[in-house]
Amino acid sequence: MGRRLGLDKTLAWKVARFVEGADPVAAVRHMPGAGGVEIIVRAAEAQRVSGAILERVRLADRDLREFVSRHAGDRRAFEAMLSGELGGARNESDERRAYFRSGSALWGVRAKLQFLMLALAPSADRPGRLDAAQVSGFVDFERLRPDLPWIVRRLRAHSDSGADVYRVIRTPLVAERARRGLPPLFDAHCSQPAPELRQFERENGWVYDELAPVEPGRVGRAGAITVVLGERYMGALPMERSEDNAVGTYTLTVRTPVECVLFDLLLHRDLTHFGAPRRAVYGLLEDRPPAGDRPAPLIDAAPAADLGPAALVQTHRWDRYPKLVDDALALAGFAPRGQFRGYRAEVDYPTFPCDLKMELEIGPTALR
Repeated sequence: MGRRLGLDKTLAWKVARFVEGADPVAAVRHMPGAGGVEIIVRAAEAQRVSGAILERVRLADRDLREFVSRHAGDRRAFEAMLSGELGGARNESDERRAYFRSGSALWGVRAKLQFLMLALAPSADRPGRLDAAQVSGFVDFERLRPDLPWIVRRLRAHSDSGADVYRVIRTPLVAERARRGLPPLFDAHCSQPAPELRQFERENGWVYDELAPVEPGRVGRAGAITVVLGERYMGALPMERSEDNAVGTYTLTVRTPVECVLFDLLLHRDLTHFGAPRRAVYGLLEDRPPAGDRPAPLIDAAPAADLGPAALVQTHRWDRYPKLVDDALALAGFAPRGQFRGYRAEVDYPTFPCDLKMELEIGPTALR
């Protein structure tokens, strides 16, 4: 068709996909623009196609565009209105990828990977409680503007009811940093020189970890860094089921434009009363009161990927990740990874700001 009508190959491809689509709703994504339709009509006219047919095409195109304008305002909004009917993973992925690119340009930051590994084990010092070890951070984090600090983590602990019933004591995994009261960078797994990080606290117990601004010569890929934080929380969580501890909810909050977010939850083999988690993604644009219903998820709840009884945490996203996990468990004084079952939630181009949640049922019978 492109050769016969003398069309640009991209335009010819769009026309072919549009006219051959079995589902007209899905075919809308391939509909040429107004200029493209007119190019096709004139090319057909040069091939002596009937003027009556060409006029029908022009009228149909005009009617459709008037319909789009009346009900959606513009083409992009129209496609968004149809997204529920389109329902394709590829369509959603394309939109999230475009959102990542726009967000990177507007906010001035981007990263290839944001990750969190959270390991839970019965506390050796506080019966009925859990010790937790976590490592989190960013791989290939870039600033696109030099004068830009960026908060890489926030932390606050609360019960099912939302009340701040205990305060988490954060201890850096790196002993020297713990001894000197320094922020919890995991130096051995950060890019070198180690990123500059500061920690501060605000109202309601929120604690923030913030990357300092960089010099003009360290923006973009030239200044890409890997920043890893590692901590242990002693007796941080209740282990046994109770009225306000029937569901374990663990959250990774995404506020940075990233190509992928990865969340691994490792459960010690003695936590047999902890069920297999489900993962879901919830948007944070809506300021819904805590007592209200949870907003509809951006990505519906589904079982988290099972990493097996000996937590196989390999990932093509970052080849150093398994070594990082093993080092973190060792520094926290936890058992080796082979004694943990693992679960993973992974999302490409998450729609920030959002919460990636892992939720599990806590059974009635706990380890005693």
